[in-house]
Amino acid sequence: MTAAIAWFVFGAITAALSLQLPLGTLRAPGSGLFPLVLAVLLMGLAAAQAARLLFARRKAAAAPGPTPKAASRWPDAAAQRVLLFIGVVALTIALLQPVGYVASTFLLMLGLLRIFGSGWRASLLIAAGAAAAAHVLFVRWLDIPMPAGPFGF
Repeated sequence: MTAAIAWFVFGAITAALSLQLPLGTLRAPGSGLFPLVLAVLLMGLAAAQAARLLFARRKAAAAPGPTPKAASRWPDAAAQRVLLFIGVVALTIALLQPVGYVASTFLLMLGLLRIFGSGWRASLLIAAGAAAAAHVLFVRWLDIPMPAGPFGF
């Protein structure tokens, strides 16, 4: 339940921040439209997950048999991963201007891969490849201006 609530809050914050950007129209979308749509979808999925968990908890409480184990005060492993995910994304956003797009993309991918259990070697290789591919795709090919950072890329 904690993970669903955390995802919902993350979606709400993303939606609020995306509303500060121009939305545009469906024919000419602004920079805030895509994040807003994703945030609303995330909030819907989180609400559905919370409802599913709530109904499952009520069903388990009504069923005869042994009482379920008391909930721990600490979040479970899934909730911890969600909170770490949100922390890595927030850190990436904070570092985007100071270190640049490529370095922050590398750190984002590295953090997410490690959170979800990839080994160090695979995480480093995939993160480096993803950062390079994102730079080529968005900066070189699509000519989208991104923060350069101290290294010039």
